[in-house]
This record gives sequence, structure tokens and C-alpha cells, in this order.
Amino acid sequence: MKAIFVILDTLRYDYLEPYGSDWVKTPNIARLAERSVVCDNHWVGSLPCMPARREFMTGRHNFLERGWGPLEPFDDVLPHLLRQVQPEEARKPVFSHLITDHYHYFYLGGEGHNNSFTTWHYERGQENDFWISRVDLPALPEAIGNNKNRPQNALNRLAQRTEEEFSGPRCVQQAIRWLDDNRGSDNWFLQLELFDPHEPFYVVQKYLDMYGDDWDGPIYDWPEYGVVKDDPKAIAHIRKCYAALVTMTDHWLGKLWDKLDEQNLWQDTLVVLTTDHGTMLGEHQYWMKNMMPVYNEIARIPLIVHLPGSHRAGTRVSVLTQSTDLMPTFLDYFGAPAPPHLHGTSLRPALEADQPVHDSIIYGYFGMALNVTDGHYTYFRNPVEEEPLVHAYTAMPTAFHGFMPREQLAAAEMGRFLCHTYNIPVYKVPMKGKAPHRHAANTGPDGEYVAVHELFDIVADPRQEHPLTDPDLERRFCDLIRAHLERVKAPEGHRERLGL
Repeated sequence: MKAIFVILDTLRYDYLEPYGSDWVKTPNIARLAERSVVCDNHWVGSLPCMPARREFMTGRHNFLERGWGPLEPFDDVLPHLLRQVQPEEARKPVFSHLITDHYHYFYLGGEGHNNSFTTWHYERGQENDFWISRVDLPALPEAIGNNKNRPQNALNRLAQRTEEEFSGPRCVQQAIRWLDDNRGSDNWFLQLELFDPHEPFYVVQKYLDMYGDDWDGPIYDWPEYGVVKDDPKAIAHIRKCYAALVTMTDHWLGKLWDKLDEQNLWQDTLVVLTTDHGTMLGEHQYWMKNMMPVYNEIARIPLIVHLPGSHRAGTRVSVLTQSTDLMPTFLDYFGAPAPPHLHGTSLRPALEADQPVHDSIIYGYFGMALNVTDGHYTYFRNPVEEEPLVHAYTAMPTAFHGFMPREQLAAAEMGRFLCHTYNIPVYKVPMKGKAPHRHAANTGPDGEYVAVHELFDIVADPRQEHPLTDPDLERRFCDLIRAHLERVKAPEGHRERLGL
């Protein structure tokens, strides 16, 4: 058995040809879809980048226990489980290899992921990866948006001018080399993880030319997170930059598919392509992620699964699936035992026989709204206070690129608060949660925060532009949230902060 797990960061499903895009060119992702099962109702779990990756590795929701952070010492991790050989098994352990330019793995707050693989390879050069060391900065081009005050990103751009110099293409070339080096071998798991098309949407000019981009202002391919304040021309430019980066990434994936053709690997290799989340590109007047409600542009994501031998090629599956399901799915196909504390489930019944595996799923950011969908409706349940008290539970007190603040850790308790840590104690760290960015609906007459929970029919209203008023349906979704919190044995406090 062999598997290739391709993760692209910040990939909008509606910018892909297999999901109906009629203007963004993704012929190679379409080429994969022709050989594969396309999941039409696939959803995020925990947001954003590193919480989603912990889900990929553990099959458990991250957002109910903590925010951005590393693997935990009590986590049951996919590559470790693949390497375990049962006494009665004659086959050798599954060899795992990671190839990535996702720099968060290599900074505080992302520990443990790369080291869980048998071997790993890292290409540098994305976003704010501090790899070019200059005491005195050279003259940098004029820029606006998030590019404006990020000199490291400007240095990264200066070092990546031709297409082959970009870190994403370099990762694909490494994957092709790895397949050549291991030609004829069996029992391996290759994770190819590209930071693209994550912002900044920096791309070589020929791909922008495909979309007729005529932007003549300062460098602008990285909007500020939050409310859109740009004119229509700037919005159109950003969307074209994103589309161009998607197309460049698609082009290089095509080279990987060519290698699978050459080695006839489609016959005995499971190939999975997905993302951690989408992004806002001006919809609902928002840029990017993190601040706003988790609209479908962020929450509904692509999942394309090639089964060995191209079994069920060209099939579409409409049952609910989620990011937490991928880890148990890989274990299932490799015949490895599942650990005891999973939140996800193997998608094998869905992929091979269209059988439902979920009636509903929950998703969100730590300390923010708790969102639920049954595939027909989505419901955003917001905290009843704008900055509710929440507790993070961790044995690894790091956060985004650093340690949790001393003041927070000084106020922490330590104990065995969770039931899945194999008796390992954890910190219980008090911190402030937050409501999604306020708009008119959740602001009272005196400017105070009002928790307004939003319900949408995403079949009739997929862009979520017309909230529903249906108390009976809202009560049903509140009951679903309670049931999910009970099912996953969520830490105490969630029902209180959500007014449930």
C-alpha cells in the first residue's frame, strides 16, 4: 500500500474546475478528479493553519481545547501509528516522508509534526520565513496592504524571481525526486504540503497575464485581514492574483501526476488532495480569515480522493465529510489500528459506497463561535459575551511563533482535566475568547455587544446572504451542538460561554 497526501493551504473549492469554476484554470486538479472520488460536502474542523494540521495528524478537534499550537505529547499521531507493526503482521512498518514549505512547522507553536515522520524535507521562502539574513536592508519596492511593513517578505520575493525558484515548485520537484529514489518500494506514506495558494498571492507574471490583470499600482497581493476598504479595481486585482497562484500551483501538481503516470503508481496508490481552509476574497466585505464569521468561503473545502486502481473514478459523493476524518481514513486503508480517542471516522464507506458517516459536524476557532452544519443548513452560535473567559488545555504552552505569555501561564492550574491524555497532566490556562467581528446585527443601540446567532439555508442560499428566522430550527441546532460537545467529551465551559 502507498499513499500521497497533498495539502494546499488556503484553497477555495469554488476556484477549482472540478467544483464548477468557469474562469480559474486548474486542468491538473481536474485531471486528478477524473481519476478520483470528488467530495462535494467536505468541511473544515479547527481553524486556522496549525489547528487544522493537528486535526490531520490526530483525527481530533483542536478548537475545543486550545488555539494555535503544536502536537501534544499525548496525541496519537498518524505517522507514528503507521510505523507500529502488530506482532501477527509480517509486513514492515509504513515509511513516512514529509516535503513542505509550510514554515509554521519550524517555528515555536508548530513543534512535533515534522519529527513524527520517518524523514522530512523543508524548502524555505514563504511569507515571513526568516531565512534571508540582511543586517542592512536593500532598497525595497513600494508596497501596500500587508506587504507594506514586512521587509522579510520583500526579501523572500527578491530571492524567488523565476518560477523554478519558488518554494512550492521546489517542493514538487523534491517529491518527484523522492518517487524516483524510492521507485519499486512499497508501504510508504508521502505528505506533500505546499503553503501556496496562501497569501501573499505572489506569482510570476505569466500567470497574472492569463487573467488579464492590469494593476499598475504598488505591490499589492496581501490584503489586511478584516473589513474590505479597497475600490473594485483593487478587489479584482487581488482575486486575479489568487487565481493566478492557484493556476501556478496546479501547473506544478501536473508534473507530479506525470510522474505517477510514468511509474504506473495510480494502480496501487491512494492519492488525497485537500486544504486546511478557504479564505474571504471580498465576499461579505471581508478579506482573509480569523476575524469574521466562518462563512462557506472559509469552511467548505475541496476533498478529492483517488482510490487505488482508479476505483470509482469520476464519482461524486455528497455525504458530509470533515478534516478530522482523513487520519482514520489513512489508517483504515493501511490496515493500521485506530486509536481510542478519535473524533473523526474513516471515509471508506463514503468513498466506496456513498454511505453517510455523519449526520452533522461542528467546526470553528478556539474561543469564538461554535458552528454546526448538517449539509443543508449552517448555524453560527456566538459567545454570549464579546470576550468570554475560556481555558486552553495544553502540555505544550507555545502559541503563534512563541510561548504563551508568562502572565497567562502564571495564572494557570495544572492537573488531569482531560480524559484522553493517557494520565498526562496539562496546563489549564485562562484567556480571553472573542466574538467574530461585529457588524450591525450584533451591535446594540448603545454600541454594546449583542450575541446574534445566524442560521442559513446553504442549499437555497450558498453564499449565506439571507439569514433565516426559524426558532424551531435554531433549537434543533442548539441541541446538535450540545450532543456534539457531549460526544467528543469537550472540556467544561463551552455550553456556558455559548448560552446553552
